[in-house]
Amino acid sequence: MERFDTMLEAAELAATLCGSWSFATSNDRYDVKGLLVLAETSDNENPIDEDSFYAVSPAGAIGLCEDGEDIDWLFLSDNAPNEDLPLTYGSVPQMKFCPKCGLPVVSGSQFCGKCGCELK
Repeated sequence: MERFDTMLEAAELAATLCGSWSFATSNDRYDVKGLLVLAETSDNENPIDEDSFYAVSPAGAIGLCEDGEDIDWLFLSDNAPNEDLPLTYGSVPQMKFCPKCGLPVVSGSQFCGKCGCELK
């Protein structure tokens, strides 16, 4: 997972990983062009503070981490809608494995992305 100081930088990387996104709290959908325009507008109108950053998941989801706290996932990758997104940022995610199917899962995930097993 990588971190960025602007949404546009995050969106540019995400665009290399995914072709469309869903907004996390609504049914709004974005293609690459729409996401890049939205990101640039957001950066110009409402820049984040110096202690905050954007994170991009391996599948292209984009989240905001304010003041180094929990990640608020904003845009979910349509390529991997069930991606196990971490709750906090770690420069090197700690991997663990699902006790039911053995799939590697990111530490902090609540459920396995393959079989749905609850992770403790």
